[in-house]
Amino acid sequence: MFGTSCLETQCREAKGNMGTYRWMAPEMIKEKPYTRKVDVYSFGIVIWELTTALLPFQGMTPVQAAFAVAEKNERPPLPASCQPALAHLIKRCWSENPSKRPDFSNIVAVLDKYEECVKEGLPLTSHASLTKTKNAILDRLKGCVSASHNLRFPLFL
Repeated sequence: MFGTSCLETQCREAKGNMGTYRWMAPEMIKEKPYTRKVDVYSFGIVIWELTTALLPFQGMTPVQAAFAVAEKNERPPLPASCQPALAHLIKRCWSENPSKRPDFSNIVAVLDKYEECVKEGLPLTSHASLTKTKNAILDRLKGCVSASHNLRFPLFL
């Protein structure tokens, strides 16, 4: 789907442009060495795409999108209606610094917790009402999504 794949043992610290620009991590676009964290970046773009039902970097050519990501550190805009926990996960996935992107085991755990909260009907308010402070987000989602649920990377840093 996103270009040429390979075994991690053969691609570790691989270099070169293999993929689709709209979903491609900055380090790939810049043809720098990369790791599996490029897949996390692409997954973040896919989650954004599923959330918005839009094409990433709509109105740009693929090359313009690549330039925006690699040279201007741009990302697609998150809608105000995006749940804060989901918005936070997306932003972590497409972090410019690959080491700050979560592992897929963490992503799965966060999405499982998110699903559990939704199923239990716990309150997940809109992003617009939670923009005041990080503490407001933690207070509002207390008991649903917290930094103490034994994840390698806490949902809120």
